[in-house]
Amino acid sequence: MVKRLLNYNFFITSLIIFFVDFWSKYFLLNSFDLESKGRVFIAPFIDFVLVYNPGISFGIFSNGDELQRVILIILSILIILYLIYWIRISNSKFMSFGFSLIIGGALGNMVDRILYGKVVDFISLHVFDYYWYVFNIADIAIVSGGLSVLMYSAKDSFKTSK
Repeated sequence: MVKRLLNYNFFITSLIIFFVDFWSKYFLLNSFDLESKGRVFIAPFIDFVLVYNPGISFGIFSNGDELQRVILIILSILIILYLIYWIRISNSKFMSFGFSLIIGGALGNMVDRILYGKVVDFISLHVFDYYWYVFNIADIAIVSGGLSVLMYSAKDSFKTSK
């Protein structure tokens, strides 16, 4: 019973990530109309700028067509199902939390592909004239979840032997 409740908590975490990502994109596209405003200054190191990414991370496969979009949607569904399986069998809350972050982010980007044909990115970090790739809330969740899983997986390698 307790394990089932924990699974629901991870499901809720995924949904929160998804809805925060979806709402931020919806607001910036529809209410704020970011598309017509171009680059919007937020702070000395961050701007909002609208970028549609048809590919995957860092603009890889950005020249894709409809078939690529369908393949990426199917791949997202398969990855989400695989991570749900891992949450169900995992004994680690930390690992399951990382998986739930990845699931929430994957859902957000997948829904973008379904609704817009591309992923909506808008956060632009920069230092002076060096600009990093534009990303979104879902990307932050995916990277954070991946780092959580990586840290948990590598934790034993950092233990000192006596």
